[in-house]
Amino acid sequence: MKNVLAAILKTVVTALLFYFLFRKVDFSEFATTLRHARYDILIFSFCILWIGHYMCIFRWRMLMRPLMPTLPLANLFGIYCIGLFFNLTFPTVVGGDVVKMYYAGKPSRRFAQSFAATFLDRDTGMLAMMIIAVTATMIHPVNLAGVPVPFIIWSAFLVFIVANVIIFTPRLHRIFVDFLHRLRFNSLAGKIDTISGVFQTIAGHRGVLVLALTISLFNQLFVIAVTWFTAIGLRIKVPFLYFLVFVPVITLISMIPISLNGMGLREYAYVALFSAIGVDRESSVALGLISSAIILLSAIPGGVVYIFFRNRADLEQMARLETDLS
Repeated sequence: MKNVLAAILKTVVTALLFYFLFRKVDFSEFATTLRHARYDILIFSFCILWIGHYMCIFRWRMLMRPLMPTLPLANLFGIYCIGLFFNLTFPTVVGGDVVKMYYAGKPSRRFAQSFAATFLDRDTGMLAMMIIAVTATMIHPVNLAGVPVPFIIWSAFLVFIVANVIIFTPRLHRIFVDFLHRLRFNSLAGKIDTISGVFQTIAGHRGVLVLALTISLFNQLFVIAVTWFTAIGLRIKVPFLYFLVFVPVITLISMIPISLNGMGLREYAYVALFSAIGVDRESSVALGLISSAIILLSAIPGGVVYIFFRNRADLEQMARLETDLS
């Protein structure tokens, strides 16, 4: 019941966001923007996104190797696509990362190790995104009226670094686990202790972590390039440096869990940021919608693959795992 209520509230918020987004849009201008778009470039940007997805799969498998038996790359590709499908298109309590963790860990039953590899895969991607953003703001500070872009980026970066120091510091983990034991959360303490031990194992493979971060930096540049080429396809002329700053901010904003899969928030962020540098509202809305559509279209293959993977028992087990992790 709680999950159903949360889904209803998110649906209402999403609908309101799109209402406020479109109420000031000149639909004839919006249609003209779409009509004059270079669809060959938009298709090209979709293809670039898939190069980025493949890089993510390779990074994920590389992070698994020190921890657990790894599946063939073709199997991981299918699992990754299912994760995308759950993350972006399927209104379920089971998140895409839990799906990836479950299916990758199922053959060996090493779910703690699979969780660690999946978490680190996401973690290195976030770190790379923030490194690019803070570097871009130092090279060319972006000051927008009413939108404290540098403050958002640097605050998120500092919080992220502090959280990672806690995760990878055994002494801090031990203090936290002892605290849970004192509160008699013994089961939770045991699970956290197991997962922290796995993190300490991967922390000893610094070469793997450095290579994962390097891959992540290239991957994030590919993701940013997708938005840049989408803008070019819509005949929006904005220097690439703005995309290095704006795309990470938009990503952070879309992660706020108040709408369905970040829908509405993501598009609102596009309008707020790109309108502030002179892009007209109709083009900004088109850029936000098509960028989101490209991401959503990339999740469709995961739905097809899921038809062959789906199993009610697996879905129930994934829901339990997500509850435990929450």
